[in-house]
Amino acid sequence: MQVNGNAPRFSLTLPMRYRPLGQTQWRSAKTANVSSSGVLFLASERLSTGQQLEIEISMTEALFKPSRIIATSEVVRQGSGTHLLTAVQHREYRMVDGDLE
Repeated sequence: MQVNGNAPRFSLTLPMRYRPLGQTQWRSAKTANVSSSGVLFLASERLSTGQQLEIEISMTEALFKPSRIIATSEVVRQGSGTHLLTAVQHREYRMVDGDLE
């Protein structure tokens, strides 16, 4: 699904993982808020604006069945200092069965 414009955000703390496009190692994280157009999460490392990420967000807790969102997203901003709160905009995403592995 392609994503355009701003969408309502929901304050949900959900398990997720991310990795820079082309890398193999996942990093664990938690969402701060989510929408159909993107997600805000606390990253474990400094990321560059414009950097492409693969993201998987567990929706099992919210939907009461094993499921997750798989997205290709772009970093639009990141906090400074020790708080690396990171905002990404989804370029495309889809919902699939099965939780994070």
